Amino acid sequence: MKKTLFTTTLFIAINCFGQVKSEKVNGLKIINTEISSENDTIINVVYKKKKENNKNPAYFINGKLINESVLKILNPNEIASVKVEKNDIEIDNVKYYGKILIETKSNYNPKFISLNNLKAKYTNLKKNSTIFKIDNEIVNANYDSFIVDEKFILKIVIENYENKEDKLNVYFVNLITKSEENIKKSKEILIRGNDEFGINK
Repeated sequence: MKKTLFTTTLFIAINCFGQVKSEKVNGLKIINTEISSENDTIINVVYKKKKENNKNPAYFINGKLINESVLKILNPNEIASVKVEKNDIEIDNVKYYGKILIETKSNYNPKFISLNNLKAKYTNLKKNSTIFKIDNEIVNANYDSFIVDEKFILKIVIENYENKEDKLNVYFVNLITKSEENIKKSKEILIRGNDEFGINK
């Protein structure tokens, strides 16, 4: 419930800073060209583009300016309050369109670390090509500036993908968070048949 409330609050706050006015045009009929059916003979190829929003607010956690990426891996159960201020500010020659002030509970001190520093601290991958994921979702960002809360990581799963023909050798580093769902899954007992079983860890 707290996670839903926190996510909803942030969603509303972020949308306050990047709204685009839309108008209805009389006589205009919009047809969805992406509707597909099983009888289609042409494969629809979609190139997803990263959405750029130049009107980002400044994010503060416990009074400290921090990269907004931390919201993807910050324990919502440890959030005490979220406050939104719409006044534009400039910090180190960067203009921000408002502020989002997040305070954690008094007994919780997040431990922030960049993805590249996390890689150096916990893995032996060194300079190997790496793609980070958080709960199986690929992180499309600068790994030096993408910040996570180290205390909210349940485990790190590393998987190597190698294709010698295409000269590809990349490691997927998946950060599994301490969400309620992930913790529940980690305690599940797997029954494989023939009286074999295992416990997720």
